[in-house]
Amino acid sequence: MKPGYSVMRLLSIKMNLDVLASPLERISNQLFTKKRVNIFIKRDDLIHPVIEGNKFRKLKYNIEEIIKGQFKVIETFGGAYSNHLLAVSQAGKYINIPTIGYVNAAYADPNNHTLKACADNGMELRYFDKVTFKKMLEEGRGIENNSYFLPEGGSNEEALKGTSEIVTEIILQLPGVSHIVCPLGTGGTIAGMITNDNKHLKIIAVPVLKMDAVSHLQNKFNQLDFDDLEIWPDCHFGGYAKIQPELIDFIKTWYDDTNIVIDPIYNGKALYGLFDKINNDHFPEGSNIVYVHTGGSQGIYGMNERFGLKLPVK
Repeated sequence: MKPGYSVMRLLSIKMNLDVLASPLERISNQLFTKKRVNIFIKRDDLIHPVIEGNKFRKLKYNIEEIIKGQFKVIETFGGAYSNHLLAVSQAGKYINIPTIGYVNAAYADPNNHTLKACADNGMELRYFDKVTFKKMLEEGRGIENNSYFLPEGGSNEEALKGTSEIVTEIILQLPGVSHIVCPLGTGGTIAGMITNDNKHLKIIAVPVLKMDAVSHLQNKFNQLDFDDLEIWPDCHFGGYAKIQPELIDFIKTWYDDTNIVIDPIYNGKALYGLFDKINNDHFPEGSNIVYVHTGGSQGIYGMNERFGLKLPVK
C-alpha cells in the first residue's frame, strides 16, 4: 500500500462507509418525560458490523500508523470473548497484515463465537495462563520482530485521537448537549473524550468493573486532568462480566422498547445506571443527555453461551 494512502478511504471501501459520524437518536420513555430530561443515544454500534463503536475509533489512527510504518504484523492481548481481539483480527484482514492475539486463558474453547471469528479472519491465537499473561501486559511490548503492539483494549495515544472525535461529532449534532454518559473499561474512550472536553458540558464515566476509577485513569493517562470527570462507581453489578437478574431484565425491556441491542458487560450496566440516576433526579430539568453506545454486541454471544441468557443479538 502506498504511504499516505488515506486509511479512511481504505476502510470506507472495505466497510462500505460513506461517513464515519454515527447517528444521534432521541430515545422516548415515560420516565424521561416525567423527569423532563431529553435523552439521546450516539449510535457508534452502527459504525461497522464487526469493528463496532469505540473499537473502530481506537483502531482508526493506529491503522494509519501501521500502514505508514510498514509493520509486518500486529500483536495484541485480550480475553477469550474479547471485542478488541475480534476487531483487530478484522482490521488486519482488511489491510492484509497478519495479526497475533495473546489470549488470557491457559485454555479456551477455540470454537466459541469470538475466537472462531478471530481465527476465521486469519488471527494466530496464542494462549497463556493468567500469571504469564499479566507479566506480558506489564512489559507492554510485542514478541515478534517489526511488529506493531496494541495494548489490551486498544487504549493508547493513537486511540485517544479517535475517541476524542466522539465529542466533536456530538456537539455538531446537538449543540445544546449538557451531559455525555459513557461506560468505562480500559479507559481509552473516556480519556479521549476528556482531551476534547468542552467546559459547557459534563462527561460522566460509568465503570463496569470494581476499581478506583480515578486512580486507574491517572495511572494509565497521567498527562490528562480528570478532576472535572463525574464517575458513577456503583453500576458494576459485582465486577467485570458479572451479571444479576435485574440487569438482564433491564436489557430485555430496553430492547423491547427501543429495538436497540445492548450487551450486559458495558452498555447494559451503564444504561441501567443512567436510568437509575434519572429516576433519582440527578439531572436538572431540561438536560440534554447523550449516551454513547460503545458497541460490543458480539460479546453477547459469549454471555449467552456461558450463562444461557438468551439476550437479544444483532
